[in-house]
Amino acid sequence: MEERDLLLLESAVTAIDEASAAVASEVERDRLGESQLARLSVVEAELKRSRLSLEKIIQENR
Repeated sequence: MEERDLLLLESAVTAIDEASAAVASEVERDRLGESQLARLSVVEAELKRSRLSLEKIIQENR
């Protein structure tokens, strides 16, 4: 894998971190209903899985 590809993956990890922070901020505001919180929990879990997958790919290709 080329260095450019690794930089793109690292950039994606950063974007995931930012999205996770946005989800956490919405949850902390405590203005959402139960169903919305449940959906955000699913989104947060998917973001975490995606981040772990990307980190694994980055580590394998360094």
